[in-house]
Amino acid sequence: MNQPRVVVFDLGKVLVDFDYGIAIRRFAKRSEADMDQIQRLLDSPIQIEYESGKISTDEFFLSIREGAGFLGDRGEFVQIFADIFSPMRSMIAFFERLNSVGVPTCVFSNTNEIATRHIRGQFSFYSRFNWYVLSYEEGCMKPDEAIYNIVERRTGESGDAILYIDDRPENIETGRSMGWQSILQENETVSVAEAERLLRF
Repeated sequence: MNQPRVVVFDLGKVLVDFDYGIAIRRFAKRSEADMDQIQRLLDSPIQIEYESGKISTDEFFLSIREGAGFLGDRGEFVQIFADIFSPMRSMIAFFERLNSVGVPTCVFSNTNEIATRHIRGQFSFYSRFNWYVLSYEEGCMKPDEAIYNIVERRTGESGDAILYIDDRPENIETGRSMGWQSILQENETVSVAEAERLLRF
């Protein structure tokens, strides 16, 4: 197997951890709905519609406000929804090492505008990737092959020239079906060690 020429990172649970429970607890304190109702609302198709770019941030806010009886304004909503992330330090350090030696990198994520704006503002590493393939901007989501094709077009690489790290088995399966060298992240330290082995660091 060839040495990878580009490393493609999922974002949530790979580079940054997140906990929607934080947002749900805060929403419940400012809403007519209880925590279980808010959880069901976030598990409904509205979240998929937002992350696939079918609705805007304003439309997402209005839907959640109406569905939960949220009492705050848009700014408070964005702050609550965004502030759920923490750094995964071993993987970020690995990314920084790749960056320092000139290995090209790409963020490849099912995500949304609120999350990415917050991460860009709070985590300085995020601005140093070569490419970004984000579901809400592309109008499609992992594990659909269409968005993997976008990664290949944007990076100019395909097959085993791509090393891909993701925490979702179904996403990794599509990557492997396209010949990508893929790591299912269950422990970031283990993932880093495996990536270094494949890159022959």
